[in-house]
Amino acid sequence: MNRTAAVLTGLAVVLLSGCKVTVSEGYDDDWDRDSYTPGFFLYVGDTGDDFPDDSWSLDAAAEVCVDDNLYFETESGRVRVYGSSAYSETDFRAAATELERRIDGVLSRFQLRWPEFVDDRSTAVRYPDRLIGCLSPTVSRTEFASASVAAVSIMPYASQWPYDTDRIITHELAHYVQENLSRYQARDSLLPLWFAEGQAAVVAGEPIAPVYQHYDYDPLLDVTVYDATTADYRFEHYALAYDYLEEANGQLALTVLLDLVQFADWEGLDGTVYSGESEAFVEAFNAAGLVDHRNRYLSLERFKTEYHQLLNDSY
Repeated sequence: MNRTAAVLTGLAVVLLSGCKVTVSEGYDDDWDRDSYTPGFFLYVGDTGDDFPDDSWSLDAAAEVCVDDNLYFETESGRVRVYGSSAYSETDFRAAATELERRIDGVLSRFQLRWPEFVDDRSTAVRYPDRLIGCLSPTVSRTEFASASVAAVSIMPYASQWPYDTDRIITHELAHYVQENLSRYQARDSLLPLWFAEGQAAVVAGEPIAPVYQHYDYDPLLDVTVYDATTADYRFEHYALAYDYLEEANGQLALTVLLDLVQFADWEGLDGTVYSGESEAFVEAFNAAGLVDHRNRYLSLERFKTEYHQLLNDSY
Protein backbone atom coordinates (compact mmCIF):
# COMPACT_ATOMS: atom_id res chain seq x y z
CA MET A 1 0.00 0.00 0.00
CA ASN A 2 1.48 3.38 -1.00
CA ARG A 3 1.69 6.32 1.40
CA THR A 4 -1.38 8.16 0.10
CA ALA A 5 -3.54 5.04 0.18
CA ALA A 6 -2.40 4.26 3.72
CA VAL A 7 -3.12 7.80 4.91
CA LEU A 8 -6.54 7.78 3.21
CA THR A 9 -7.45 4.49 4.87
CA GLY A 10 -6.44 5.82 8.27
CA LEU A 11 -8.30 9.06 7.67
CA ALA A 12 -11.45 7.14 6.73
CA VAL A 13 -11.37 5.36 10.10
CA VAL A 14 -10.97 8.65 11.95
CA LEU A 15 -13.78 10.36 10.06
CA LEU A 16 -16.18 7.47 10.55
CA SER A 17 -15.39 7.32 14.26
CA GLY A 18 -17.49 10.34 15.03
CA CYS A 19 -16.30 13.69 13.74
CA LYS A 20 -19.63 14.12 11.93
CA VAL A 21 -23.00 14.15 13.64
CA THR A 22 -26.27 12.51 12.74
CA VAL A 23 -28.89 15.09 11.89
CA SER A 24 -32.55 14.98 11.08
CA GLU A 25 -33.56 14.82 7.43
CA GLY A 26 -36.74 16.76 8.12
CA TYR A 27 -37.02 20.32 6.91
CA ASP A 28 -39.86 22.58 5.90
CA ASP A 29 -40.55 22.77 2.19
CA ASP A 30 -43.87 24.56 2.63
CA TRP A 31 -43.02 28.22 2.66
CA ASP A 32 -44.83 31.18 1.20
CA ARG A 33 -43.05 32.35 -1.94
CA ASP A 34 -44.19 35.88 -1.14
CA SER A 35 -42.39 35.73 2.21
CA TYR A 36 -38.70 36.24 1.62
CA THR A 37 -35.79 35.75 3.97
CA PRO A 38 -34.87 39.12 5.53
CA GLY A 39 -31.56 40.71 4.66
CA PHE A 40 -29.74 43.74 3.32
CA PHE A 41 -28.67 45.17 -0.03
CA LEU A 42 -25.02 46.20 -0.08
CA TYR A 43 -22.59 47.67 -2.60
CA VAL A 44 -19.19 46.15 -3.23
CA GLY A 45 -17.72 49.65 -3.30
CA ASP A 46 -18.82 50.15 0.31
CA THR A 47 -17.87 46.75 1.73
CA GLY A 48 -14.98 45.62 -0.47
CA ASP A 49 -16.56 42.15 -0.66
CA ASP A 50 -16.45 41.61 -4.39
CA PHE A 51 -17.57 38.42 -6.12
CA PRO A 52 -15.02 35.55 -6.09
CA ASP A 53 -12.83 35.76 -9.18
CA ASP A 54 -10.66 32.64 -8.87
CA SER A 55 -11.25 30.97 -12.23
CA TRP A 56 -10.63 27.44 -10.92
CA SER A 57 -13.64 27.75 -8.61
CA LEU A 58 -16.16 29.17 -11.10
CA ASP A 59 -18.12 27.81 -14.03
CA ALA A 60 -19.05 29.89 -17.06
CA ALA A 61 -22.42 30.86 -15.61
CA ALA A 62 -20.88 32.27 -12.43
CA GLU A 63 -18.12 34.21 -14.18
CA VAL A 64 -20.63 36.82 -15.34
CA CYS A 65 -21.01 38.03 -11.73
CA VAL A 66 -17.31 38.86 -11.31
CA ASP A 67 -17.87 42.52 -12.19
CA ASP A 68 -21.24 42.96 -10.47
CA ASN A 69 -21.15 45.52 -7.67
CA LEU A 70 -24.44 44.81 -5.88
CA TYR A 71 -25.39 41.94 -3.60
CA PHE A 72 -28.08 40.89 -1.16
CA GLU A 73 -27.00 39.24 2.09
CA THR A 74 -29.45 37.37 4.29
CA GLU A 75 -29.85 38.38 7.90
CA SER A 76 -28.14 35.16 9.03
CA GLY A 77 -25.01 36.16 7.10
CA ARG A 78 -24.86 32.72 5.46
CA VAL A 79 -26.12 33.58 1.98
CA ARG A 80 -25.01 36.32 -0.36
CA VAL A 81 -26.45 36.77 -3.87
CA TYR A 82 -24.63 38.97 -6.40
CA GLY A 83 -26.13 40.41 -9.54
CA SER A 84 -26.63 43.37 -11.79
CA SER A 85 -28.46 46.43 -10.50
CA ALA A 86 -30.73 45.97 -13.52
CA TYR A 87 -32.45 43.06 -11.77
CA SER A 88 -35.34 43.64 -9.43
CA GLU A 89 -35.20 43.49 -5.67
CA THR A 90 -37.49 40.46 -5.89
CA ASP A 91 -34.98 38.57 -8.05
CA PHE A 92 -32.28 38.96 -5.40
CA ARG A 93 -34.57 38.14 -2.49
CA ALA A 94 -36.14 35.11 -4.17
CA ALA A 95 -32.76 33.58 -5.03
CA ALA A 96 -31.37 34.22 -1.55
CA THR A 97 -34.49 32.75 0.05
CA GLU A 98 -34.28 29.55 -1.99
CA LEU A 99 -30.63 29.07 -1.06
CA GLU A 100 -31.10 29.96 2.61
CA ARG A 101 -34.10 27.71 3.13
CA ARG A 102 -32.81 24.68 1.23
CA ILE A 103 -29.16 24.41 2.22
CA ASP A 104 -29.83 22.84 5.64
CA GLY A 105 -32.01 20.11 4.15
CA VAL A 106 -29.36 19.31 1.57
CA LEU A 107 -26.59 19.24 4.17
CA SER A 108 -28.65 16.86 6.31
CA ARG A 109 -28.47 14.32 3.47
CA PHE A 110 -24.69 14.53 3.78
CA GLN A 111 -24.98 14.13 7.57
CA LEU A 112 -23.68 17.66 8.06
CA ARG A 113 -24.77 20.89 9.66
CA TRP A 114 -23.66 24.28 8.39
CA PRO A 115 -20.68 24.68 10.80
CA GLU A 116 -19.31 21.24 9.81
CA PHE A 117 -19.68 22.08 6.14
CA VAL A 118 -17.77 25.33 6.62
CA ASP A 119 -15.00 23.43 8.40
CA ASP A 120 -14.86 20.69 5.75
CA ARG A 121 -14.90 22.75 2.56
CA SER A 122 -11.67 23.88 0.96
CA THR A 123 -10.03 26.88 2.60
CA ALA A 124 -8.84 27.80 -0.90
CA VAL A 125 -12.39 28.96 -1.65
CA ARG A 126 -13.07 32.63 -1.00
CA TYR A 127 -15.73 33.31 1.66
CA PRO A 128 -15.73 29.75 3.07
CA ASP A 129 -18.40 30.75 5.60
CA ARG A 130 -20.80 32.02 2.91
CA LEU A 131 -23.05 30.38 0.37
CA ILE A 132 -22.58 32.59 -2.68
CA GLY A 133 -25.25 32.97 -5.34
CA CYS A 134 -25.06 34.63 -8.74
CA LEU A 135 -27.95 35.98 -10.79
CA SER A 136 -26.67 34.84 -14.15
CA PRO A 137 -28.36 35.70 -17.47
CA THR A 138 -26.38 32.92 -19.17
CA VAL A 139 -28.37 30.25 -17.32
CA SER A 140 -31.31 29.26 -19.50
CA ARG A 141 -34.86 28.73 -18.26
CA THR A 142 -34.62 25.01 -19.00
CA GLU A 143 -31.39 24.71 -17.02
CA PHE A 144 -32.40 27.33 -14.42
CA ALA A 145 -29.42 26.84 -12.10
CA SER A 146 -25.86 25.52 -12.06
CA ALA A 147 -23.30 24.98 -9.32
CA SER A 148 -19.56 25.48 -9.06
CA VAL A 149 -17.23 25.36 -6.06
CA ALA A 150 -17.56 29.08 -5.39
CA ALA A 151 -21.18 29.83 -6.28
CA VAL A 152 -24.62 28.64 -7.29
CA SER A 153 -25.80 30.47 -10.39
CA ILE A 154 -29.53 31.07 -10.80
CA MET A 155 -31.52 32.49 -13.66
CA PRO A 156 -32.80 35.99 -12.79
CA TYR A 157 -36.41 37.09 -13.35
CA ALA A 158 -38.09 35.14 -10.55
CA SER A 159 -41.50 35.53 -12.17
CA GLN A 160 -40.32 33.20 -14.96
CA TRP A 161 -38.93 30.46 -12.73
CA PRO A 162 -40.11 26.90 -13.49
CA TYR A 163 -42.68 25.11 -11.35
CA ASP A 164 -40.07 22.65 -10.06
CA THR A 165 -37.72 25.33 -8.80
CA ASP A 166 -37.46 23.58 -5.42
CA ARG A 167 -36.18 20.35 -6.94
CA ILE A 168 -33.68 22.04 -9.24
CA ILE A 169 -32.23 24.22 -6.49
CA THR A 170 -31.92 21.17 -4.23
CA HIS A 171 -30.18 19.22 -7.00
CA GLU A 172 -27.71 22.04 -7.69
CA LEU A 173 -27.05 22.62 -4.00
CA ALA A 174 -26.16 18.92 -3.80
CA HIS A 175 -23.58 19.51 -6.55
CA TYR A 176 -22.35 22.59 -4.69
CA VAL A 177 -21.82 20.57 -1.52
CA GLN A 178 -20.18 17.70 -3.44
CA GLU A 179 -17.69 19.97 -5.14
CA ASN A 180 -16.84 21.80 -1.93
CA LEU A 181 -16.27 18.59 0.01
CA SER A 182 -14.31 16.77 -2.71
CA ARG A 183 -12.07 19.46 -4.21
CA TYR A 184 -9.21 21.31 -2.60
CA GLN A 185 -8.01 23.33 -5.57
CA ALA A 186 -8.53 21.06 -8.57
CA ARG A 187 -9.66 22.98 -11.64
CA ASP A 188 -12.23 20.35 -12.61
CA SER A 189 -14.54 17.99 -10.78
CA LEU A 190 -12.83 14.90 -9.40
CA LEU A 191 -16.06 12.89 -9.27
CA PRO A 192 -17.24 10.60 -12.07
CA LEU A 193 -20.43 11.72 -13.77
CA TRP A 194 -22.48 8.75 -12.56
CA PHE A 195 -21.58 9.42 -8.92
CA ALA A 196 -22.07 13.19 -9.00
CA GLU A 197 -25.40 13.05 -10.83
CA GLY A 198 -26.58 9.97 -8.97
CA GLN A 199 -26.00 11.50 -5.56
CA ALA A 200 -27.59 14.81 -6.56
CA ALA A 201 -30.62 12.99 -7.95
CA VAL A 202 -31.08 10.99 -4.74
CA VAL A 203 -30.68 14.10 -2.57
CA ALA A 204 -33.27 15.95 -4.69
CA GLY A 205 -35.74 13.06 -4.51
CA GLU A 206 -35.66 12.46 -8.25
CA PRO A 207 -36.66 9.14 -9.85
CA ILE A 208 -34.47 6.08 -9.32
CA ALA A 209 -34.58 3.26 -11.85
CA PRO A 210 -36.17 0.08 -10.46
CA VAL A 211 -33.51 -2.43 -9.46
CA TYR A 212 -34.94 -5.07 -11.79
CA GLN A 213 -34.20 -2.74 -14.74
CA HIS A 214 -30.49 -2.45 -13.98
CA TYR A 215 -29.54 -4.32 -17.18
CA ASP A 216 -31.07 -1.49 -19.23
CA TYR A 217 -28.04 0.74 -18.71
CA ASP A 218 -24.39 0.65 -17.60
CA PRO A 219 -24.10 3.83 -15.50
CA LEU A 220 -20.56 3.23 -14.26
CA LEU A 221 -19.24 3.58 -17.80
CA ASP A 222 -20.29 7.24 -17.80
CA VAL A 223 -17.23 8.77 -16.18
CA THR A 224 -17.54 12.10 -18.01
CA VAL A 225 -20.23 13.78 -20.08
CA TYR A 226 -18.35 12.66 -23.17
CA ASP A 227 -18.88 9.01 -22.20
CA ALA A 228 -22.63 9.36 -21.67
CA THR A 229 -25.31 8.44 -24.16
CA THR A 230 -28.26 10.68 -24.97
CA ALA A 231 -30.76 8.41 -23.19
CA ASP A 232 -32.85 10.48 -20.79
CA TYR A 233 -33.31 7.54 -18.44
CA ARG A 234 -29.56 7.37 -17.76
CA PHE A 235 -30.00 9.77 -14.84
CA GLU A 236 -32.34 7.30 -13.14
CA HIS A 237 -29.60 4.68 -13.49
CA TYR A 238 -26.96 7.03 -12.09
CA ALA A 239 -29.29 7.38 -9.10
CA LEU A 240 -29.68 3.60 -8.90
CA ALA A 241 -25.91 3.05 -8.79
CA TYR A 242 -25.44 5.70 -6.12
CA ASP A 243 -28.44 4.48 -4.13
CA TYR A 244 -26.94 0.98 -4.03
CA LEU A 245 -23.83 2.40 -2.35
CA GLU A 246 -25.84 4.50 0.08
CA GLU A 247 -28.15 1.63 1.04
CA ALA A 248 -25.18 -0.62 1.76
CA ASN A 249 -23.00 1.96 3.53
CA GLY A 250 -25.14 4.85 4.76
CA GLN A 251 -25.01 8.56 4.00
CA LEU A 252 -22.11 9.30 6.33
CA ALA A 253 -19.78 6.84 4.58
CA LEU A 254 -20.40 8.57 1.25
CA THR A 255 -19.68 11.97 2.80
CA VAL A 256 -16.43 10.55 4.18
CA LEU A 257 -15.64 9.39 0.64
CA LEU A 258 -15.92 12.99 -0.55
CA ASP A 259 -13.65 14.14 2.27
CA LEU A 260 -11.07 11.55 1.20
CA VAL A 261 -11.22 12.73 -2.40
CA GLN A 262 -10.47 16.26 -1.19
CA PHE A 263 -7.56 14.99 0.88
CA ALA A 264 -6.17 13.14 -2.14
CA ASP A 265 -6.45 16.38 -4.13
CA TRP A 266 -4.59 18.21 -1.36
CA GLU A 267 -1.93 15.48 -1.50
CA GLY A 268 -1.43 16.24 -5.18
CA LEU A 269 -3.15 13.31 -6.89
CA ASP A 270 -4.14 15.17 -10.04
CA GLY A 271 -4.01 12.48 -12.73
CA THR A 272 -6.53 10.08 -14.22
CA VAL A 273 -6.54 6.30 -14.51
CA TYR A 274 -6.91 4.34 -17.74
CA SER A 275 -10.71 4.17 -17.43
CA GLY A 276 -11.04 7.95 -17.05
CA GLU A 277 -11.69 8.40 -13.33
CA SER A 278 -9.54 10.79 -11.37
CA GLU A 279 -6.78 9.16 -9.34
CA ALA A 280 -8.13 11.02 -6.32
CA PHE A 281 -11.55 9.37 -6.62
CA VAL A 282 -10.16 5.89 -7.23
CA GLU A 283 -7.77 6.06 -4.26
CA ALA A 284 -10.47 7.52 -2.01
CA PHE A 285 -13.11 4.97 -3.03
CA ASN A 286 -10.75 2.08 -2.37
CA ALA A 287 -9.64 3.52 0.98
CA ALA A 288 -13.11 4.39 2.25
CA GLY A 289 -13.90 0.84 3.38
CA LEU A 290 -17.12 0.65 1.39
CA VAL A 291 -18.99 -2.65 1.29
CA ASP A 292 -21.60 -4.35 -0.86
CA HIS A 293 -25.09 -5.37 0.26
CA ARG A 294 -23.60 -8.49 1.87
CA ASN A 295 -21.09 -6.42 3.84
CA ARG A 296 -18.11 -7.52 1.76
CA TYR A 297 -15.37 -5.04 0.88
CA LEU A 298 -16.14 -3.21 -2.34
CA SER A 299 -13.36 -1.69 -4.42
CA LEU A 300 -14.19 0.58 -7.34
CA GLU A 301 -12.90 -2.01 -9.79
CA ARG A 302 -15.13 -4.69 -8.30
CA PHE A 303 -18.14 -2.37 -8.28
CA LYS A 304 -17.63 -1.67 -11.97
CA THR A 305 -16.89 -5.27 -12.94
CA GLU A 306 -19.67 -6.90 -10.91
CA TYR A 307 -22.22 -4.07 -10.98
CA HIS A 308 -25.05 -5.96 -12.65
CA GLN A 309 -24.46 -9.10 -10.61
CA LEU A 310 -24.46 -7.09 -7.39
CA LEU A 311 -27.70 -5.36 -8.33
CA ASN A 312 -29.23 -8.63 -9.45
CA ASP A 313 -28.39 -10.29 -6.12
CA SER A 314 -29.64 -7.35 -4.05
CA TYR A 315 -33.35 -7.93 -4.61
